[in-house]
Amino acid sequence: MSDSEHIRAIVRILEANPQGVSEFALLKSLQSDNIIHLDPDTFTDSLKLFQTHFLLFHHLYSLRDEWHEAGKGSLSIHTLSIQLRPYVQGDAGLVLNDPLRAYYLDLNELAKTEAEDVERLLHRFWRGLSQPVQSDERQQALSILGLENDADASNIQKAWRQQAMALHPDRGGDAEQFKQVCWAKDVLTKRF
Repeated sequence: MSDSEHIRAIVRILEANPQGVSEFALLKSLQSDNIIHLDPDTFTDSLKLFQTHFLLFHHLYSLRDEWHEAGKGSLSIHTLSIQLRPYVQGDAGLVLNDPLRAYYLDLNELAKTEAEDVERLLHRFWRGLSQPVQSDERQQALSILGLENDADASNIQKAWRQQAMALHPDRGGDAEQFKQVCWAKDVLTKRF
């Protein structure tokens, strides 16, 4: 099946789910529609899972670029929610210096990634989750979100949501400030 056929199938699924769909649900829909084949161990074999994820996100970023350029719409891409959105003229829906976009659009990244690389990435991810947040890092994160030391998970989420809505690049916000706000939320929610 060609890339354009994959993209048409993705669009069809996303249009049928205007509230958005998770990466897992999208993959399962593509599988049940016989658009893609997933081996029985795809979700348990780290390398196969990485390759499947990479190819899906390659298609999603390609679709986002294509739709933005044609003024057809926008695409919000996140593992937990992939959603088609209407095109808004003047919206900064496409951030050309987006490192994730550059990564997923470069198929050489997929070709050069081996099982050991995926295991190393997973190890760093899990190690990062288990390490306690340093107090100066926490103070910086609190400052970015405009919170006090006694902020709880609810306060953090509320402050993050307000700032993220205002700073999101798809809404004309500043991409670097948006990244800082997301970093701050990640730092502060590690302990909850």
